[in-house]
Amino acid sequence: MEEILTPSQVAALLQIHVKTVYRLTEEGVIPGNRIGRSWRFNKMDILDLVSNKRRKQSKYGKPIGLKKRRAAS
Repeated sequence: MEEILTPSQVAALLQIHVKTVYRLTEEGVIPGNRIGRSWRFNKMDILDLVSNKRRKQSKYGKPIGLKKRRAAS
């Protein structure tokens, strides 16, 4: 059976803030399912996301894929 994670568990796994998990989910970067008012995530999907990002690195060792946010004007 697949392990299902809460946003807090995903944040701990990725070592990011829980608000970042929500933002990345809304942007479509992190795959998740909304059940009622709650978000749930498949652990294997999250681990695949991390391993794919690790493989997609430039020749200079910098990650590719996540865009930097622009400073508010």
